[in-house]
Amino acid sequence: MGDWNTLHHFDDKKFYSKIVTDFKSNGELIKKYFNSEFGKYIAYGNDKNDERIAEILRFSQDLDEDFKSHKTLLNIHTRKKGTSEEYSIFIKKRYQDEEDFQKANGQVIEDINLILTLMIFSECAAFNPHLILGRSIFTGRVNANPNSVAGEIIFNFTDSNLGSIFYSSRSNCTGLINLVTNEDLKLLWLDKENLYPTNEDAKKYFTDFCKFIEIAIENNLGVVSCTNMNESILKMIQSPLSLKIDLEALGLESVINYE
Repeated sequence: MGDWNTLHHFDDKKFYSKIVTDFKSNGELIKKYFNSEFGKYIAYGNDKNDERIAEILRFSQDLDEDFKSHKTLLNIHTRKKGTSEEYSIFIKKRYQDEEDFQKANGQVIEDINLILTLMIFSECAAFNPHLILGRSIFTGRVNANPNSVAGEIIFNFTDSNLGSIFYSSRSNCTGLINLVTNEDLKLLWLDKENLYPTNEDAKKYFTDFCKFIEIAIENNLGVVSCTNMNESILKMIQSPLSLKIDLEALGLESVINYE
């Protein structure tokens, strides 16, 4: 089975003003969701919630202002080889440091991805309707000219940043892949002439994708990409967005409601 990756409309301004602020302060919102019935199910509730929440708050202090990259992991990913250092030794050391970081922080990273997903879809993102990304559907149908602004931005729909604690679209994990703000979507749209469908068969998907982005921009929203979502739970959450999309009227085939 392949991963099931999806793209959702997302209020990035509310995310940063409400959710990220909470992660960077006392975590009252985290506590609310972690101890909720949905939270207990998604985050495997047990008698160690207080310790897990405290660890989330501690770890979050070292995430950047975009809430994507951890400073220690970013330093590992961006480390340069010393002039006298053998390349094989450099690669081995970097790989070992990353593995050590993941081993030391694996539980808190998983907890953040699980609870953040619940918080985002409860506070500032719509689970339905969403654009299918699939394992390689998006990358096999949408392309951009090299070194273009559009190319840099659509990369974020399927891949995480250096130093990111989110998952890639090929990670076989559950959680977020990346966040793209409304501001970045506007830049994407200004450079949309550099976007194109990969072949004739991809044109309908490409059109659906463009419409999905256009709706986000028109409603002052960004998008969030996710992998292997717990659909049976998230579909039950009432969307915090007032957005109404008539998929049939718009003729969108790759934008779906999970029922």
